[in-house]
Amino acid sequence: MGRRSYLFLACALLGTFLNAQTKFELSKIHDSISVNGTTNESFALYLPSSFSQESLSPIVFIFDPAARGTAGIKPFISASEKYGHILVCSNNSRNAPYEVNFAIANNLFNHVFSSFNIKENQMYASGFSGGSRLATAIASLTNMFDGVIGCGAGFSGSQEHMPATHKFSYVGMCGDRDMNYTEMIENKNYLNLIQFNSTLITYDGEHDWPPPQQMLRAFDWLYLQRLKRKEPPPLSDVSNYLAADYEMLKKFRDSNQIFFEAEQLERMIKSYEGVLEIDSLKQQYTALRNSKRLKKQLAHLERLLETERNWIIKFSSQLNKDLENPKKVKWSWWEKELGKLGKLRSKNDTETEKMIFRVRFDLFVRLHSRQNPQLFQQNSEKSEFIKQFLSLLRSSAS
Repeated sequence: MGRRSYLFLACALLGTFLNAQTKFELSKIHDSISVNGTTNESFALYLPSSFSQESLSPIVFIFDPAARGTAGIKPFISASEKYGHILVCSNNSRNAPYEVNFAIANNLFNHVFSSFNIKENQMYASGFSGGSRLATAIASLTNMFDGVIGCGAGFSGSQEHMPATHKFSYVGMCGDRDMNYTEMIENKNYLNLIQFNSTLITYDGEHDWPPPQQMLRAFDWLYLQRLKRKEPPPLSDVSNYLAADYEMLKKFRDSNQIFFEAEQLERMIKSYEGVLEIDSLKQQYTALRNSKRLKKQLAHLERLLETERNWIIKFSSQLNKDLENPKKVKWSWWEKELGKLGKLRSKNDTETEKMIFRVRFDLFVRLHSRQNPQLFQQNSEKSEFIKQFLSLLRSSAS
């Protein structure tokens, strides 16, 4: 599958031809454009105000886990207007087997490459949740993309779908109440270990597409990587990104968001080292890392993440058993355990509140995914169990 995808993309880019092009209104989402050569596939399209059919354009291929083309495009519009990206989001690719989604993606690529003049060195892939795993898989299999933005989830679990020696840059994005928050932190550590060009942007949010201002941060970072690859790097342009990063750093400090401050400092040092003078940044980061305040907060967070892992292991194990035999569910066990989780709440500890939210939402997503007929076999007993469990989750939240 990887080789087939790679050959298709390479041939499409080398042999691009333009069909008679329908003129689309600029700066507007066009929700349902039929994919050539298919009977029931479509995509959403956004062309920025700077778009010209006569010029080569950068592009972002977007994958939403529920095949919502318009919803997938909206977070990218600000970045599209700044950097001139064509935005394309499938209305058919969703949480489903990878073979199905690869075929849908190939059909989409075929249509787009035959309809638009694309800058082959400025192609980006992005997705949310299961779409994030798909976007990274496609970029890893083809190695034809300049960057990947993975939102709310990491990798598929298959080795060939993971970043390794590929040339693209990777941005992970995740809200701190997202049930995949721990996974995204672990992915960051893995990518750092293999020295893959990557960063992780966390923010105040749940399991959803990042808001436009966060998405713009991701593309600013990706385009900074492009500037750094030039020989020599245009220092005035790089300095403009540094100034914007300092503004963001000040916002985190002023709002007392110490985790975001530390993350921002770490990213700035990694981004500008060897290009600009950053001794001051290093001193600030060392001082913050050595501060009692951050050490205490990091130790507390690590304890909470370990607690979270234990809750999720216990809940997922019991959930799998109950799904195998939904007639013998011990509802009293679930009521008791969810009650224990709820008792961990503390009015003065927002990190514990976030941990509880992530555990509960992890349960919700596991149940919700079981309703997907493309991934799991359905029967009336399991459906009724899921319905009852979702009701229990809602009632126990209060």
